[in-house]
Amino acid sequence: MARAPEKVLAVRGAWLDGRDAVLQRLLRALDRAAAFINDPANIADVAKLVAAPHRVDVAPELVRSALQGTLRVSLHGAPRTAPTYLLVGRDGAARPEPRHAAWLYAQMVRWRQAVLSDEVLAAALSCFRPDLFDSAIGKRSGEVAGVPPDGVGAFAGPAFNSEDISGYVKACAPNK
Repeated sequence: MARAPEKVLAVRGAWLDGRDAVLQRLLRALDRAAAFINDPANIADVAKLVAAPHRVDVAPELVRSALQGTLRVSLHGAPRTAPTYLLVGRDGAARPEPRHAAWLYAQMVRWRQAVLSDEVLAAALSCFRPDLFDSAIGKRSGEVAGVPPDGVGAFAGPAFNSEDISGYVKACAPNK
């Protein structure tokens, strides 16, 4: 999925109770960190920090290339350019979209890791809280550029419709 959430800030509902201000500060800090990472002037410093032996333990050049969307996928082939490989908060990618939860849940149903259930889908959707994000970061205005029509940008399989998980899963089933 082109816009799949890679990492999330997740908290339990019980923890959130009475800590709205703390969560808002955490979300704003993450937003500022993403802006720092996305600033081309900071790429070398970010790459060095992430590449450190006690973190990823790779050459900083590899991290820098990935952050810039240049990926070496084989030893002998030319690098591939994929500017949206790591969005790190840009283009609205950090906003928790319930349709992403629906797509992830649909994949779990498709691969028989979960059963199809309205209750389980509702639980998955309730974990992605754009209202809390919008409150902390500021409501987004209109649609974000580059978001595919289905909101997820699934690169394989049938078109995804978050309102019809059952139809999507059936469309993914191999022909018998």
